[in-house]
Amino acid sequence: MTNQLELEIEGMTCTACARRVEKSLNQLPGVSAYVDFATEKAHLTLNQEVELQELKNAVDSAGYKVGEGKPELSRLMPRIITGSVLSALAILFSMVPGFQFAGSQYLVWLLATPVITYVTWPFHSAAIKNLRKGDTTMDTLVSLGSSIAYLFSIYLVLQGHPHHYFEVAAVVPSVVLIGRYLEVRTRRSATDAVRSLLNAIPEKATKIENGSRRDVLSAELVKGDRVAVAAGQRIPADSLLISQYASVDNSSLTGESLPVEVKKGDPLAAGASVLSGEIEIEVQAPAKASRLAQIADLVREATATKTQLASLADRISSVFVPAVILIALGTFIAWLLLTGDQLRAFEAAVAVLVIACPCALGIAVPMSLVVATSIGAKKSVVIRNPDSLRMMAKIKKVVFDKTGTLTDGKLAVVKVTSLAGASEEKILSYAGAVEKGSKHPIAQALAEKSNLVAQNITETAGQGLSGLVEGEKVWVGRARQVENETALKNAIQSAGPNTLVVVEWDGKAQGLLELSDNLRAGSSESIKELASHGIASALLSGDNQARADFVSKQLGTSEAIAGYSPEQKLEYLSKQTIPTAMVGDGINDVAALAQADIGIAMGSGSQAAQAASDVTILDDDPRMVPFALNLGKRTYRNILQNLGWAFGYNIILIPVAALGLLNPMLAGLAMAFSSVSVVANALRLKWQD
Repeated sequence: MTNQLELEIEGMTCTACARRVEKSLNQLPGVSAYVDFATEKAHLTLNQEVELQELKNAVDSAGYKVGEGKPELSRLMPRIITGSVLSALAILFSMVPGFQFAGSQYLVWLLATPVITYVTWPFHSAAIKNLRKGDTTMDTLVSLGSSIAYLFSIYLVLQGHPHHYFEVAAVVPSVVLIGRYLEVRTRRSATDAVRSLLNAIPEKATKIENGSRRDVLSAELVKGDRVAVAAGQRIPADSLLISQYASVDNSSLTGESLPVEVKKGDPLAAGASVLSGEIEIEVQAPAKASRLAQIADLVREATATKTQLASLADRISSVFVPAVILIALGTFIAWLLLTGDQLRAFEAAVAVLVIACPCALGIAVPMSLVVATSIGAKKSVVIRNPDSLRMMAKIKKVVFDKTGTLTDGKLAVVKVTSLAGASEEKILSYAGAVEKGSKHPIAQALAEKSNLVAQNITETAGQGLSGLVEGEKVWVGRARQVENETALKNAIQSAGPNTLVVVEWDGKAQGLLELSDNLRAGSSESIKELASHGIASALLSGDNQARADFVSKQLGTSEAIAGYSPEQKLEYLSKQTIPTAMVGDGINDVAALAQADIGIAMGSGSQAAQAASDVTILDDDPRMVPFALNLGKRTYRNILQNLGWAFGYNIILIPVAALGLLNPMLAGLAMAFSSVSVVANALRLKWQD
C-alpha cells in the first residue's frame, strides 16, 4: 500500500542541501523522496511501512532536522544585527583615516573575530556537513572566502604588515546573511498564501444531532450532517445554508474582499468565514471532498514534482562550485606569477570565491513555481505538471469538449410549443408528473416542472413513458401517430438543434418540448480572450453536428466537429501540426487529454480526466482556460529571466573579479543583490496578476 507524507525540513540553506536530504531519504527501503527547497518540505511516497523515527534519522544523518515550525528567520536576526554592527565598526577603523590609530589593526581583528565565528557559523556548519559528504555548495564559497581573508589577515598583522583584510572577513558573511534573510522572508511570503489557503478548513465543527450539540472533527462530517457555525468561524465543509440568511467572507478562497450575501438553500464553500450571527448548514460533502481539499491535494501534487528545469539547475550547481574553487586558485597563481604581488593575487582570488556563490541559480526555478502556484490556487487553477509551462507558452489552438466544459451538461427546457390549445404550464405540469421517479436526464429536467402525481406509469423502452394524470392518459417521449400529425411535423422541422420530447393526450400531440444544456457562464468570454491572444479554438463533441454547429455559432469557435468517439478524438489530437491544448471533463476525454500537448480538465469532471491532465480548473469556469495559459506563459518567461540573470551574473562577474577589478566587499554585495533580484523578479508574477 502506498502512502504520502510531508516533512518540514529545518536548516537548509540552498538547493544542494535539499538534494542531500533527498539522497539520504531515498536510501531508505520503500521510500521515494523529493525535497523542495522553496517550500522547505520533503514530499515522501512510502511503498512500505516506515517508522517516522527512521525518516528523522535519515534527515539527521544528512546534517538537517525535521521540524514543526519555521524558526529560521528568528535564528538569523541576532547574527545579522551582530554582523552589521561589528562590520560597520571594522570598516570605520580600517578604512577611514580619521578613526585609525597605532594598533587599530588589533581592534579590527577583535571586531572581526565574533563575525567569523558566531555570525558566519551557519556557513561554516553547512560547509563542514557538505565536506563530510564530499560536496561543495555556495556555503563552501562564503566559508572558504571569509576564513581565508581572516587567517591571511592574522598572518599579515603578525608579520607587521600595515595592510589586512579583516573588514572583508567581517563584511562578506554579514552581507550574504542579510541577503539570505531577505530571500527567506520573501520566499516565505510567497508560500504563505498557499499555506493559509490549505489551512482554511477548521479542525473541529459543532454538529447538531437530535436537538443537542457536540464538537466533532471536521474530517468526520458526512453528507446530511447539520452543523452550527458562529460568527467569526470558518465553514468546515461544502454545505447548503439552512438558516434564512448569512453574510460570508470568501476572501481566503477567491481573493475577493467584499462580503457575499447568501440566502436559504444557497451553497457555501468550506473555508469561508461567517461574518454575522450564528448560522446552520447542511453538509453536502465531507471535508476531504471539498473544493478547498481538492486545491490542497492538487497543490501538494504540483509542488511535490521536481521539474526538469530545477533538475538542470541542480546539476549545474553541483559542478559549478568545484570549478569556481579551481578558478580562484588559478587566479591567485596567475596574479602571483605575473605581478609577484601576493596581496593583489589574494584579493582577486577571494573576490572570485565570493562573487561566484550560486544562490541565485538555486532559487531561480522554485521561486517562480511557488509564486505561480499561489496565484493559480487563488483562482482555482492548479498547474499539476510544472514541466508543462514551456509548452503552455507555445499553445496556438485550444480544443474544447462541449458537454460539461463549454456547457453545464444539465438538460433544461428551453422552449415549449403548444400544438392543440393547451397552455405551456399545463403541458409542462402533465409531462413532469409522468416523468417523476425516472433517473433519466430528460425525466429529471421535466419532473421539477410539476406538482401533480401520475398513476399507472408504464415505460416503453427507448420510446417514452405514459401515465394517468387528472383523468388523462398522457404520453411523454418520441413522436407517435396522432390526429394533428401535420402540426407536429411542422413543429419538429422548425425546432432548434435540441433534444425533442412530445407530450400527447386525448389522441393529439399537445406540445413539443425542446431541451438543451445551457452554456456555462464565461464560455463566450473564454473564446474571445483566446482569440485576442492569437489562439484558435475548436469544438470537439460526441453530440450531433447540428447541436455542435449551433453552440459553435453562439460562442464563435473557428471549428465545430461532432459525432466523434473517444478514439476519433484521440486521432484528431494526434494529427494537429501546431501546439494544441485539449479541455475536457469526462472519461471519454481521457485519451485526448493525454495526447494533447497540454491537457486541461474541469474540476467537476472525472478523476481519470484530472489524472490525465496538466492543469485542473476546479470551479469549472471556462474563462480560466486563457488565464491558465497566460499564467503558464508568464511563469515560464519569468523562470527564463531568473536563470538568465543567475547564469549571466556569474559569467560576467567571475572574469571581472579574476582580473582584479572587483573588491571582495563589493563582490559580497553584488552576490547578495543577485539572490534578492531573483526573488523580486519571481514576485513580479504576483504584482502583474
